[in-house]
Amino acid sequence: MRRSSYGAFLVAFGLLLGAGVYADKGSASNRAPSALEQSMGDIQWGWTPKQVYRHLKKNVEASYQEPISKTTDAIEEDRLRHKMAEEARQIRDSYFEFDGTPSAYDSGYLKGEFTHNNGESLIRVRTKNTQDYFFFIKERLWKRYRAFDASVFEGATFAQFGNALQQRYGKAKQKNGVLVPGSESAQWYEWKESRVLARAVDNNEFYGFYCLILEDPKTVARLGQLRKNKPVQAEASDTLVDMVADESNDDQHADIADRITGEIRRHDTPEVDEKK
Repeated sequence: MRRSSYGAFLVAFGLLLGAGVYADKGSASNRAPSALEQSMGDIQWGWTPKQVYRHLKKNVEASYQEPISKTTDAIEEDRLRHKMAEEARQIRDSYFEFDGTPSAYDSGYLKGEFTHNNGESLIRVRTKNTQDYFFFIKERLWKRYRAFDASVFEGATFAQFGNALQQRYGKAKQKNGVLVPGSESAQWYEWKESRVLARAVDNNEFYGFYCLILEDPKTVARLGQLRKNKPVQAEASDTLVDMVADESNDDQHADIADRITGEIRRHDTPEVDEKK
């Protein structure tokens, strides 16, 4: 990457990391939160799936507030409200429990980030530049996996990507090897703080993106106790195309999605925005 292009990348990527996807109100403690902690925004370790969903839904609604208020066209307003409701529905319906049921997650890039039959689940949300996965164990948030679109790093090498992250989050340890048993060898940057563990992983060769994984140190220290059932190699889907198909399946675990959001899902008519 040319120097000018790399400079533009640093600026754009820095804005993405700095602005974040979620609003940031800081920490309730006297100690100022680190940059890694701030990247979680208002979302906190230990939140339930319902809490995370409601927060993400609130952000979706906030993003449509201005365009809805500015339009004077009733048809356009209806289109915006429908699109807003659809985005919230996709988040709700993305909820998935790892209860032993085979899925594309077992063979895709999230392989090894979870186990089956240990009370684990996830919620997925698509943002403008990322695909975010929020992982829960025993109904408590403990990990966020963020996959950056290729357009974010625009041909930057992983070293350049890592440098950009270190400028934001501080010095990291560079490592390489096998992160997950049975997976391909990888390279990554690692940060260890008292309230957050982080890994930036190079998934570009096999999946076409770089990712940043944040974890709750307290939960990580207890994973051996929380995961009483040893990982079993689930019958995985054959291709990554299956993962895309699964993610677009609206009825997948729909009843569970209703339970965590506390909403009744209509099957005969389009979902409408709730009245405040």
